[in-house]
Amino acid sequence: MADGLTGDGWKRLVSQKDSPLFASVREILDQLDGADWPTLERLNALSKQRDIRNSDAKPIRFVEPCGNASAMAYELQIATSGEIPTRENLHDLLNAMQWLSFPYLKAAINAEHIKRLQHEPGVEAKSRSKARDVLTMFDESGVIVASSDPWLLELLRSFQWRTLFVERRSDVIESMRFHLVGHGLMEKALAPFIGITGKALLLPVADGALDNAVLLDVAAADWLTRPTNLASAQNLAPLPLLGIPGWDVRNQAPTFYDNTDYFRLGRLSKPA
Repeated sequence: MADGLTGDGWKRLVSQKDSPLFASVREILDQLDGADWPTLERLNALSKQRDIRNSDAKPIRFVEPCGNASAMAYELQIATSGEIPTRENLHDLLNAMQWLSFPYLKAAINAEHIKRLQHEPGVEAKSRSKARDVLTMFDESGVIVASSDPWLLELLRSFQWRTLFVERRSDVIESMRFHLVGHGLMEKALAPFIGITGKALLLPVADGALDNAVLLDVAAADWLTRPTNLASAQNLAPLPLLGIPGWDVRNQAPTFYDNTDYFRLGRLSKPA
């Protein structure tokens, strides 16, 4: 049984499932028992039903952790057995829900970690590589941003917040989609605050793929397998979540974007 604090967190999550911040896992939330903390058995039933697998095609199972395993041991356990150590807390539950919602993406993150752990075991034991930093950053704080209008992605990449979210607002609503996939960031989103920011993976897509979650999952997984994309954290664009249309009622007022402590001028948009 979940303790009182954890149980309250679950109730809060269920109560907010209609918020756009939780749209990426809403289908899973609808399938879990709303009244009680989801058991490993319930999570595993959904995993089996959805045929969730790791990069080696092994079925994913959520299991109780055995002691305080290292990050390397955690990734190796997923890769070799398909077992994901899952503690009874919101952070790990949200991680499980992301596996159920974006299996290709999560499998790719694990596979890319393992690739580096196996090829550079000594280096990785002492200091995590840049590539693994990017993978971890996205796994914890990632947002998939897809658009059928590449220029909108460029406005986001270059920190042009007012142009993007005010002047091009109707285009954003029509031609952009935002999927919060970082389980650490989703935990923070239970109590959103000015300053909450994601790390965006920017995907140009065709109109027909814009609302296809499976295609976006596959495309994001493919993005993470390209070494050039993992070479620098700057390949993930900072995204102030509360500026996304519909994600906070305050952003209906254009003056909301005047807060430059939150909607910061990036390195690409600062005057010379």
